[in-house]
Amino acid sequence: MEVLLEPGVSAEDKELCLAYWAFTEPGSWLHKVAEIGPSNHVLRTVKESSRAALLTYLCRDCGVPATVTTRSEMAALGLWRPDRFPHSEVTSSSLCTECREAATARQLEEKQRAEEERHNAEREQVENASTWLADHRSHPFPEEFPSVPDALSLLTMIDIMVRTERDSFGPINTTKYTLGISRSTDIETLRNLHRQRWLAPTLPATIGDFAFNDDNTVRGVYADQVPWRLPHAFGDDASHALQEASESIQHLLLKRPSRLRDTVMELEAITALAYLDGLLDRSYGEPPVPEHRRQEAYDTFHEALVNGFNLRQLIAVAWMAASSSVAWGQRTAGLKPGSVSAACVTSIGRRIEAAHDRPVPEYDLPNWVSLPASHATAQRLLKQHDAVAETLGQFRALRQRIITRDLENLENLEFAPYLAGQDTGSGETEVTFAVITPDGQLDFQSEFPGDMREKVCSAGGAVDRIILREPHTIHAYVGELITPAPEIGNPVANETLRLLDYHDGPFYGPVAFFSVSAGSNVPQSLDTQQQELLSLAHRVAATRVQSSASHT
Repeated sequence: MEVLLEPGVSAEDKELCLAYWAFTEPGSWLHKVAEIGPSNHVLRTVKESSRAALLTYLCRDCGVPATVTTRSEMAALGLWRPDRFPHSEVTSSSLCTECREAATARQLEEKQRAEEERHNAEREQVENASTWLADHRSHPFPEEFPSVPDALSLLTMIDIMVRTERDSFGPINTTKYTLGISRSTDIETLRNLHRQRWLAPTLPATIGDFAFNDDNTVRGVYADQVPWRLPHAFGDDASHALQEASESIQHLLLKRPSRLRDTVMELEAITALAYLDGLLDRSYGEPPVPEHRRQEAYDTFHEALVNGFNLRQLIAVAWMAASSSVAWGQRTAGLKPGSVSAACVTSIGRRIEAAHDRPVPEYDLPNWVSLPASHATAQRLLKQHDAVAETLGQFRALRQRIITRDLENLENLEFAPYLAGQDTGSGETEVTFAVITPDGQLDFQSEFPGDMREKVCSAGGAVDRIILREPHTIHAYVGELITPAPEIGNPVANETLRLLDYHDGPFYGPVAFFSVSAGSNVPQSLDTQQQELLSLAHRVAATRVQSSASHT
């Protein structure tokens, strides 16, 4: 062992250090620390002024003798014994002080470099995520309608946004309810609506809400972790966008009442199953319905609903089946876990089968089970549909008769005069036309075509002609270049146009309907059938708008 002294050490400190490191043989120090001086003073002086180099114990990296600064460090090496101390050169399993400090410095440098790379990657991800979100502003208007379940969930989200006076919905991982039959289907619905451009992700969001590729470009977003808004194609006026989207989706759903009823039964069947699971757990401490019987349980509930049962009756049947199955389980020894829950499914099927010829009680759904949020939306739409079903049927039948009547003249209908700018409406002949005003009223009037156009542009702007696809013999005048305002909004006219398969808009101010004939686009009087058709369409549209307004 060699004692290495720091430069400039005083003679007194040198003597102290040499006394501290003096030994007779490995494991036996020549002096106790207390014999040299006060312990704190001795140890401080030794650490500051000297090191002991073990000449036969070499660093594994640099080959330099290992050094220690105190006797304790020497003992920690496990070598300070006569039988362990190396008398010839050996390689240490650890690093010397200098190599250890260098390794620590390298690790710190690598850590700092990794931290810097992480910060750079995060900064790049933030920029890419911001760009990805901003790119949604340039996405075009949706080109396809969503499926009925997805559209129903979308309309429910819109209703919630309107009711809460917000322009976004979610994130759904913070809600205590589901939109559809399950959380997983809600996530799939959001993905579908985003892919079809009916929804766009919005802020607040963090980079943890996005999935990134290896080059830090955005691969997608976690649908349940971010809020969602209507696409930017609907405009930046949130209330206007919500109204327009709501009207479009409602019109889509009202044209599919059978699929709406199917969706309601699907939601009620899954709710009945959720009630059964909760009842088994809360009241009896039993596990939920086993996985291999869940589809059977759902199908049993759904078939019962199709055959005329209602949800309150299914709740009663499930309660009675659970009670009897638990009683059977208590009487029967040696049952495997889940046997009682599985028996409930069998009991429910038998009770429903037996109930076809006897009255079934009805139980309310307890407050610990909630119907999916879209259930209320679907029920509202079905009620709205049923309220106008007869009128709607009359409208469709009459519309088909008019289309058939005009079919022979369709080939002779010339658009050239109109396209050439000859739609002057000389004003010499009065025509009977229909006008729907912003207050939702329908009125048939007889005036000159020029006066009709003046009524339409009374809200400002100019007048544009709409050529309806079916029936071809009815056209409409609408206002264009009008500054949107709630007081001149015309939802009844917009819904009337949708019933006539014209889905642009919304339009503001009065909307006028008039007739044309084969070979001329000059406005002419509506005949009796056309007036009746518009009256029926207006009645349906007004009922729908009133129902939506009362809901919101």
